[in-house]
Amino acid sequence: MAQSYCPNCGTSVQPNAAFCPNCGTKITSPHPQPQQAPPRYYPTTPTQASPVSTGPYKAVIGILLVIIIILGVLSATSLGHLLPLTGNHYSLPNPPNAQSVQPPNTQTAQPPYTTIWNACGGPPSQGCNMTSNGWREGTVPDTYDYFVSFTSTVPIRVYFFTLGQFVQYAVCNGDVTCVSGSYYPLPAAISQSTAPFRLAEGCADYVAIYVSLSNGVMYPNISVKQNAAGFATGYCGQVGAG
Repeated sequence: MAQSYCPNCGTSVQPNAAFCPNCGTKITSPHPQPQQAPPRYYPTTPTQASPVSTGPYKAVIGILLVIIIILGVLSATSLGHLLPLTGNHYSLPNPPNAQSVQPPNTQTAQPPYTTIWNACGGPPSQGCNMTSNGWREGTVPDTYDYFVSFTSTVPIRVYFFTLGQFVQYAVCNGDVTCVSGSYYPLPAAISQSTAPFRLAEGCADYVAIYVSLSNGVMYPNISVKQNAAGFATGYCGQVGAG
């Protein structure tokens, strides 16, 4: 063990002495206490949480959006006041009667017509792909005569529904037996040439539905021309339709 000496008078002192026995000077230990090493931190690999699947949430959100869209359609349908769902059907309190599908006593608009549909996202020569029992729809403009023209590789049946009838048809996934009341149809054919629909001359409540009987391609050339009637026509002219 190393010998200790008084820093003041040089007298030999015990190694652990606190004061010099000769002069009383406080002795500083030549062997300072070792400093405690700071704690060491070792990085650890973080545990990765399993990714949360958003699939179910997206499905729920999608269903809610569909409900919102349907409710939006219904709220915008002034002539299609629908009652609650009964089974898998919507019930119309005042479906179109047979008289409402009779053409008005006005002259059919004459050419030239304005084409409003002749393609489905590509050039007209590409046509519109149709699936068996699938359909394409479009609204019929108010105060216009609507002319159906197309050629197709498969038979196409055309229906003209009110907005309320179209909701019934869509809810039943294209089952026409769900549709209440009378409606104006065109028979299934692989071609039509400017077949007129005139009930919209004084009514804004119609939708044209093109239904394919099998898989194929349809080449539409749908046109319109304004021909406003001076009175309510079609379903709009039916008593209590509002």
